Amino acid sequence: MTIRQTRSLDHVRDRVVASSAAEVIAESIEAARDIAELGAFIILAASADGGAGPLAGVPLAVKDNIDTRDFPTTGGTPALADSRPGRDQHAVERLRAAGAAVIGKTNLHELALGITSNNAAFGPVRNPHDPSRSAGGSSGGSAVAVATGVVPIALGTDTGGSVRVPAAHCGVVGWRPTVGRWGTGRTVPISRTRDTAGVLATTVADVALVDELVTGEAVSGPPERRLRIGVPRAGFYADLHPEVAACAERVLDRLADTGVDLVEVEVAGAHELDAECGFPIVFVEIAQDLPAYLATLPGPERNLTFADVLAQAASPDVRGALEVAAGGGFTEEAYRQALVTRGRLRDAYAAALRADGGRIDALVYPTVPLPAPPVGDDDTTELNGRQVPVFLTTIRNTGPGSTAGMPSVSLPVGATKAGLPIGISLEALPGDDAALLAIARQVEPMIAAG
Repeated sequence: MTIRQTRSLDHVRDRVVASSAAEVIAESIEAARDIAELGAFIILAASADGGAGPLAGVPLAVKDNIDTRDFPTTGGTPALADSRPGRDQHAVERLRAAGAAVIGKTNLHELALGITSNNAAFGPVRNPHDPSRSAGGSSGGSAVAVATGVVPIALGTDTGGSVRVPAAHCGVVGWRPTVGRWGTGRTVPISRTRDTAGVLATTVADVALVDELVTGEAVSGPPERRLRIGVPRAGFYADLHPEVAACAERVLDRLADTGVDLVEVEVAGAHELDAECGFPIVFVEIAQDLPAYLATLPGPERNLTFADVLAQAASPDVRGALEVAAGGGFTEEAYRQALVTRGRLRDAYAAALRADGGRIDALVYPTVPLPAPPVGDDDTTELNGRQVPVFLTTIRNTGPGSTAGMPSVSLPVGATKAGLPIGISLEALPGDDAALLAIARQVEPMIAAG
């Protein structure tokens, strides 16, 4: 297995100019074959063509729950192993129009219903920094494809942290836009309230370019004043792995040293409100949204029921989650109440970011409380000398903002002594995507590992 370093869009475009688009794309496909032991891809093209535009000749990997016109979309689950939607999701369509070449579909936690990418149907996705460790999930394959230099950009999806968690664990940048900003539909769904496509890349500049190509909204410069960044210590900085905690404090020190005003804020009840409403929303909506997606498919999969998908689910944790959703334990009244609680959660974030005269530009917190867990730690893992639930612990910081529908970006900021990457997230209010990316681009060099 040969692992190259990450490659930025500029690096790849320079290679296209120096050689040819066909050669760069062929190299990318060969590089994907070289990392087969990491389990990053479910489907790999024999060849691929790009077009003209700002991404001409740039190889692109796409998470295999996002529809593509020329590949199956398996969702990482046996029931959809042969499903060919024959259509592109909005972000795929826009990036192809800009010249990108899709070289394959990446492996994921089955149906994107988890954060380890230990997929019992297609095999685990392994961390390139230590293959005995998880790549994170559910967009694990996309993160590995970027971290190993196979592609400079890869699409993922994020419902509770599924772009940012693997970005943090693999040492790349992960962008979750505001729900709806990158289009809806044409993706194997979990929750219409929480799902969004997003991108993994090596720099914020590359993320910003992709976001502009997908949405048409350019990212301008940051505010012409000192940045004011909120530090929500309550809940978000508690019970961290010691090396994650130390790294987070170094990040805050660097921000302060470079002139950023750090403001202690509280997102009142963030974790409690998320615990109250997050899962009811997911379990009700997946029971509705997955059958609705299946009905749009052109092949025999359109006749599948939720029960059919459940019956064929290979991963025990995913099967358990589907059983809860199928059980109908959450009533329509409970669902409506969960949406009301979600409104309170959004209000709590708004209050935190509008504190101090409304001049808090973003929140900053460790993306994940602990480094990548060992492959196979599907139920519990060790943190600070005790066993903790791997799912709930991993999404502790990314989950509340996801439920609230907020944009967020995870940046690589260092590693443990064992070489496992650590990420820090910046988060803003829904709709403030362009401003958040501008801030992230300014902050990135301040907090880069070094």
